[in-house]
Amino acid sequence: MREVTAAYAGADRPAIRDVTLTLAEGEFAALVGPNGAGKTTILEVILGLLPYQGGTVRVFGEEVSRTGRRLRLRMAYLPQALFFPPDTPFLARDVVLMGRFGRHRPWERFPRREVDIALSALEEMGLTHKVGWPVGHLSGGEQRRLLLARALAKGAQLLLLDEPLSSLDPEARVDLARRIFSLRVRGKTVLAVFHEEDLLGAVDRAFLVRGGRVSEVAAPVRDLTKLIAESA
Repeated sequence: MREVTAAYAGADRPAIRDVTLTLAEGEFAALVGPNGAGKTTILEVILGLLPYQGGTVRVFGEEVSRTGRRLRLRMAYLPQALFFPPDTPFLARDVVLMGRFGRHRPWERFPRREVDIALSALEEMGLTHKVGWPVGHLSGGEQRRLLLARALAKGAQLLLLDEPLSSLDPEARVDLARRIFSLRVRGKTVLAVFHEEDLLGAVDRAFLVRGGRVSEVAAPVRDLTKLIAESA
């Protein structure tokens, strides 16, 4: 991102302003800052979900505003606080297979190798025993792991995670954090919104977002509350 400014329709001011942020492939970086600062907006701009009015955004050398399906196949997004209600009409396997949809024509039958990719991702996330379960019957932690399995099945090289650990109980939080950080071994590039100070000590780089502007801060971040206060 180079000097990027973006605003939501109807807003009286930009959500982010003159943002410059660069990651190398294979880096694990965190976006930190108070609520409403523009962290989710940055992820949406990178994904091409929110048009930007100034600057440039390039992912893997391709400009986001001019690239469609080809670039989206290389990215995956875990949205903030997405949980499936009990009556959601999909099985766990189906949700993971959705990660392969972009590689096939509508209504095309999935070949066996695609199903095997989905099953492998489920196994990696420890969900093999839940493959045939309705997604809404999984616990909150299992649902988050399922979405991470979908990202792995997609084959995405850039993962954008928006508060992936929020609203989880302590055990599920620790388990999911371990699985997220294990993505380093796979060479994935990760940009995640985190509020957990203990995890911020393990990232490669950290960026403070405040008032729609971004500044890089020294990693590891030891005291997020103090950092935000000092930047006010």
